[in-house]
Amino acid sequence: MKLVHALLVVAVMSAPVNMELTMKSWTTPGPQGVNLKGKMFTLSQSGGRISFYPPYFYPTPWPSTPYYTTTDIPTTTSYPWTTAPTMRSVSVCLRYLTDFVEESYPRIFTLSPSSTPLQMTTDQLGGYTLNFNSYGYTMYLKPSIRLWSNIGPDIWSRVCLTVDSMKNVAQVFSGSNISIRKVMPYQYGKYVWSGEPVIEFEGFDGQVTDVQMWDYPLSYREVFKYMTSGVYGPYSGSILTWSSISYTPRGNTLLEDVYEWQAKQQISGRRRGRQPKGGRKNRKFVNVEEREEGIRDQL
Repeated sequence: MKLVHALLVVAVMSAPVNMELTMKSWTTPGPQGVNLKGKMFTLSQSGGRISFYPPYFYPTPWPSTPYYTTTDIPTTTSYPWTTAPTMRSVSVCLRYLTDFVEESYPRIFTLSPSSTPLQMTTDQLGGYTLNFNSYGYTMYLKPSIRLWSNIGPDIWSRVCLTVDSMKNVAQVFSGSNISIRKVMPYQYGKYVWSGEPVIEFEGFDGQVTDVQMWDYPLSYREVFKYMTSGVYGPYSGSILTWSSISYTPRGNTLLEDVYEWQAKQQISGRRRGRQPKGGRKNRKFVNVEEREEGIRDQL
């Protein structure tokens, strides 16, 4: 009897451990999206385009290109956005890189393109233009006022946009700086974001990462958390978050590790490389002050 039990234990332990991985579905939408932390997308002005949306949202029309999500983790959470809600404010934060070579005023993103499209473009002076297509007006915001001094340098352009539909004002944050708060013209009607949780990136050569979206205007503290990459507190978009997201790439797009991860991998790879002929040489590093004190003691 003990022998039979032992054989059963061995059979269970020897079963394939990657069974759960083989059951993943990358074509069926589900409540759990792809975790893109540490990843970036490279876009091309010549046809590179990508759309992001929550895993529970079904774009209309349904994309013909692959829909990237996974259904690994079941959940009982009920998501309200089966249809687009109305009368909501919106905040968008992201990190991007572009060199302005091909396009002087690249369009960074378009928010909710099928309902009330809001486009953001940038220029070489560090300013941002908001185009409210359905309302027929534009707004220029330049984050040139320094608000924080303890935000370190970064290779990315870190940007947050807040649009407060109740107060009808907009503001842009970039790194340590903020723009003034501007009131959107009432003669065109009060801007209302429909809440369709879709954001598209196209029209520039460069990279984009860490896209987050909220259905309310962020406070300065929340923006600060994003600008410091969560050092002073965690952040996660209430509608769209980079750690659980679905996306549809079109044309020339590339998904890979962010530059910071690539640099770490290259450095660690060199350390694991072959040692030069003659064996490994031990190098002893001596503190300069300690060495000078030792010489003085000998004298």
